[in-house]
Amino acid sequence: MHRPLALMALALFLAVGSALVSAKEPVEQVVVADTPEKFEVLVASVRAEMAPGERYEFLRGKDLETVNMTLDQMTALLTKRGSIAEMSKEELAQMMTYQEKVNGLLAGHADDRLVCTHEKPVGSHIPRTECHTVREIEANRKGIWRQKEELNDLGRRAVPTS
Repeated sequence: MHRPLALMALALFLAVGSALVSAKEPVEQVVVADTPEKFEVLVASVRAEMAPGERYEFLRGKDLETVNMTLDQMTALLTKRGSIAEMSKEELAQMMTYQEKVNGLLAGHADDRLVCTHEKPVGSHIPRTECHTVREIEANRKGIWRQKEELNDLGRRAVPTS
């Protein structure tokens, strides 16, 4: 009796590809990955988006390892049973736990996620809110680093060697 409801809920959770938190207009795409074959397509799509220049390129280190390991665990669980419909309640709960972990990490590292800061400018008591995407923040950070390196190079060339 609860199995159809659980299947529908899991199908919604498996929509990691494009239905995550987004700074752009939300587009909800429900992907039903209820078999190992369909899930592999979804996993390949998510992993492709972790490449440089893609949506999840800022996912690094331990978080990247966790996402890959969890996707592998989900694949193994789905392959073991052959489909979502064949899973026990405990396995469905485990699958949803894995999905929550993956969704959280991907949403937290999406390049279009907005990060807002609230600061009072010098000489004013009126706080200002500035929002930038993770991609913009990263590009700004890299630009500042590049300028610092250029100034260091100029400083080294300006110092006479004896």
